[in-house]
Amino acid sequence: MSAAPKNTKPASSGGFLSNLFASLFKSSNPDADKKRRLKNIAKAFTKSKFHVFYKPNTQEILPPFPKMLFDFYKATSQAQVYFRNIPNPNQHKQRLITYSLSENQAELLEHFDENKIMEMSKQIPINKIKTQIDHDLQTFKAEFEGERANKIENLYKAFCLFQDFCTYDYYVLLRKFNSGIREFSFDSTPTFDKINGDYITDDLKDFIAVAFPITDDTVVWSDLFEFFQKTTGKELCSQNNWKKIIARIRSIQATRTFDMMIQMISQDPSYASEYNMNIESLLDPYVETLTNDTWNLLNKISEHQKESKANDICLQIFGTASPQSLAHYVPSFNEGMLKKNLDQIIYAEPLNYLKAFLVEYLKKDIREFYDVVVIRGQWDSSISAPMSNAYQELLAVSDQITAFDESFAEEGPMGMKIKTLLPKTGHDNSAISIINRVISDANDAAKGFIITSTQNFVTIGKTIKQLIEDYSLSKPVLVQNWKELEKYIEQPMKDFSVGIYKKIYLFVQLMQQYLTQSE
Repeated sequence: MSAAPKNTKPASSGGFLSNLFASLFKSSNPDADKKRRLKNIAKAFTKSKFHVFYKPNTQEILPPFPKMLFDFYKATSQAQVYFRNIPNPNQHKQRLITYSLSENQAELLEHFDENKIMEMSKQIPINKIKTQIDHDLQTFKAEFEGERANKIENLYKAFCLFQDFCTYDYYVLLRKFNSGIREFSFDSTPTFDKINGDYITDDLKDFIAVAFPITDDTVVWSDLFEFFQKTTGKELCSQNNWKKIIARIRSIQATRTFDMMIQMISQDPSYASEYNMNIESLLDPYVETLTNDTWNLLNKISEHQKESKANDICLQIFGTASPQSLAHYVPSFNEGMLKKNLDQIIYAEPLNYLKAFLVEYLKKDIREFYDVVVIRGQWDSSISAPMSNAYQELLAVSDQITAFDESFAEEGPMGMKIKTLLPKTGHDNSAISIINRVISDANDAAKGFIITSTQNFVTIGKTIKQLIEDYSLSKPVLVQNWKELEKYIEQPMKDFSVGIYKKIYLFVQLMQQYLTQSE
């Protein structure tokens, strides 16, 4: 008995020295270190309560593992059928949103219905509808805030995690353990064979990706099961079974069972499972889409009404809905800009109408009226001066618009600059900035032409209206020689004056549509 310590001491010393040398020099032999780590992993695994899933010596997956998967498959089978019958994710999102709406939101949602808005636009001015819709949208969105928003987002998170787990393809994986298994057949538990671990390594990683996230403690599963009960009238998976599944996965996750299995199968001791817990927002895209769709519809109606009214006015003024007076500052100029996502010219239509009106009416009927009534008329210059100034400014702006339009020709300064810089925008941010600045300056110039010209036409229109009223008096006050002036006009003076006034009035209405839209 007394000799025992003498026999054990050298052995203990040798073991200590061996371990010391191993720790000092293990990095010099990576293969040996890898084998040692894998051996330790295998040893730890055999002590795990899930050691029945895998046999390290033969690298085989054992029947208890597919048996567990079969139990999951059976427990979630109704949910699998449900999700398979509704493959469109947007349908699920819409159901969750509809379920989560308050009574007030459900009522407001009807206000955004396309058909209802279209009907309203036939009876109510579009600007008034826009004001009401904007108020309704703000009220609708305000109820998706705070704790209520968090609850809805958490419900969606639970839904996504549940769906991912339930729609995992258990059947395909189980067929690797029993090729004769039938899909959705649960009358009896099949017999499963053991198989080589290499055969399911990727499947196991895929399963980890859908299984481990369901252990998230922040998920309120009762809200999800209440949602299914109220929307489908049944449980897609019993809550007790779901709790058992979560408990089983949590235990596997805590013991690193699957990680160790993959480490041993792949001979990679450094492997660590990864899975994504990032789930997109449900509310933000929904609210954004609802808002954008509603405003796009309103703007489309507004644009259609404006276009319809513009066409009607153009027909009355020019006899055609599409008079053409510009050659280069035209909508088709934007084609190159659109492809490069650059700024675009936005006043091509109204500027085109303005130039056409200047050519067809300012330089013809209005000039004739001006030459006869303003030049030959005997009336106070303080009254005639504003009209005279407006007329001269309009003649000048007509030439300016012509020069402006020509600058957008391919050989013009604007056109040449944009043509040269456009190919460079893919790699040169300064080219983008220059083009956008050129377009912005051009739009400002075009808007300036329109505003100034409209104001001058208003001045001329008001003066002509005064003159018409003066002409109708038995004793004119403004113009003393109406009778003398009549001989210079082929048609009756009043009819001629009223005709010009109506054209100017219509044209100002046309311009105001575009100016109001741009404000």
